[in-house]
Amino acid sequence: MRRPPFLYPPASPLMHPPLALDQARLYGFWVAGDLAALQASVDRTLNTCNRGLMHFTVLTHYVLLSFAEISHAHSANQDDIGKGWGKEIDIVTWVMVGCIRQDNPWPTFYAYPLHIWVDDCMALINGRELYGYPKYECLYAMPGRGEPPTTFRLATKGFQPFSPETELGMHPLLDLDATVGVMDEPTRDVVVWREGLIACMHQTPGFWDTHPAWRQKFDEWFDVFPGVDQVFLKQFPDGRGERAVYQAIVAAPAKVKAIHGLSLLSGRYDLRLHPFDSFPLNMTLGWQLGVQPAHCGFCIDFDFEVGDGVELVDNSQVDEESA
Repeated sequence: MRRPPFLYPPASPLMHPPLALDQARLYGFWVAGDLAALQASVDRTLNTCNRGLMHFTVLTHYVLLSFAEISHAHSANQDDIGKGWGKEIDIVTWVMVGCIRQDNPWPTFYAYPLHIWVDDCMALINGRELYGYPKYECLYAMPGRGEPPTTFRLATKGFQPFSPETELGMHPLLDLDATVGVMDEPTRDVVVWREGLIACMHQTPGFWDTHPAWRQKFDEWFDVFPGVDQVFLKQFPDGRGERAVYQAIVAAPAKVKAIHGLSLLSGRYDLRLHPFDSFPLNMTLGWQLGVQPAHCGFCIDFDFEVGDGVELVDNSQVDEESA
């Protein structure tokens, strides 16, 4: 099926990929969820759209929560590189999934951003429309440059609680706090850093939930972290909000261009999840309302690039029986 050219208005704010995300600082923490809840979320999204061509399996009930401050974001495409650059905050819950296709017994691994919040409208528009990032508006707090990594906050706009009387507003969603014994342990050796991170992940109780034979392949894939492939459900509704005028599973590579700093965060962090009807992470991720531990904290200062999105499946047209 041939598609018409995308109609960019004059001076369109929508950027062409690849998107260069430079001078980024990313903090990450692994938080235990519930495998059944995570698989149900993946089934409702990716596996509902897969047309039977592939199947996505959640690899671990641990979800990677990341807070990223990106100080210089711009398009690296020649049509847009001269427009300028911006800053953004990205807070993401990453679900690790393996994709099995009919013609290959070994999975392809992806990081699936099931939830993501940003502080900038341009980041929201470009991420949603180019790739399918499910971005929403937020307020946040996280350590500044040179500050100890002790306090992280996320509030977002939504309805809490659901009721005819509730006005749309900002509400707290999660707090992450260092408690005791936290140490920021920098290293210059990226291999040592990744090996330490992988070792911590697999030493965390019950981290590996799926096929034992996949673990070595997963570790090999994670050896380029955070430059790993990402997968998205990209879709746009019709005017009634009942049908998708476009619906696809899209993948895109994230490639590390330079690493400027690395550290592992030893010690204890606690995550507090607040009730929020618009973002019920206790249902979608299986996180507990209230306080739970966060494991294997880390920090990386780096430059990276998200390349062109590639359709794995186009589910925009279905037969009458599926309609």
